[in-house]
Amino acid sequence: MRQTRGEIINQAMQLVGNNSTTMLAQARIKLNRILQDLYQQWDWPFLWLSTQLTILPNGVIVLPDDFVKPEDDRSLVVVQANGQAMRRIVQEVDHRTFDSRLLEVSGLIPQIWTIDYVVPVGKAWPLPDGGTAIATFRYKFLPPDVSPTDTIAYDADIPTFPWDSFLQHQLVEWGMLYESDPRRAEQLTIDEGYLQRLRGSAFPDRSYPSTVPLDPVFFSTPNWGYGRGSSGGGGQRVV
Repeated sequence: MRQTRGEIINQAMQLVGNNSTTMLAQARIKLNRILQDLYQQWDWPFLWLSTQLTILPNGVIVLPDDFVKPEDDRSLVVVQANGQAMRRIVQEVDHRTFDSRLLEVSGLIPQIWTIDYVVPVGKAWPLPDGGTAIATFRYKFLPPDVSPTDTIAYDADIPTFPWDSFLQHQLVEWGMLYESDPRRAEQLTIDEGYLQRLRGSAFPDRSYPSTVPLDPVFFSTPNWGYGRGSSGGGGQRVV
């Protein structure tokens, strides 16, 4: 059974040798930051979600509140437009490419889109025929912080991270740094190896693409030809 936040913190601070009220309060705040760093710095399988989005008549796509980034540049797929069911991938491009292709791409179903990460919202083109379009979207989400002010609710919560022992190790290393404990350097080395092992075992086969596909907007199959005077396979290939 996975440990709660309170159990993780209490056991870690016992190992550090300081389980005072002040230390426990600081550890609750630190655990939030440890989790946030783990979520944002690494792509874990349990942080990928699929949801349904609406592409508005003006092409705007309101992204989920917990959105971090798309799974890849083909993560948005139109499944309904103009009352018809379909499956049409919408290619994600950068802002400059999006603006430059507004006059090149035409049709009744969105084909390209780009993301404004400040808002965040997406913008698709061409505009959907019939008003709106429905799309599925696969993305990385950021689990919210748990407020440390309500200590009872905080300590009872189970973190969105399946390896509670690693969280305990991270808190121990932080506590040793806080206490100027000379064992901290050794603990840091242990934690780095622990994280590498977790990363190596975290992804089941076929849970995530092993290679990133080339962007079809910029890459295509080369057109091989043969130079003059060539015969059969003995000719010289030219690009």
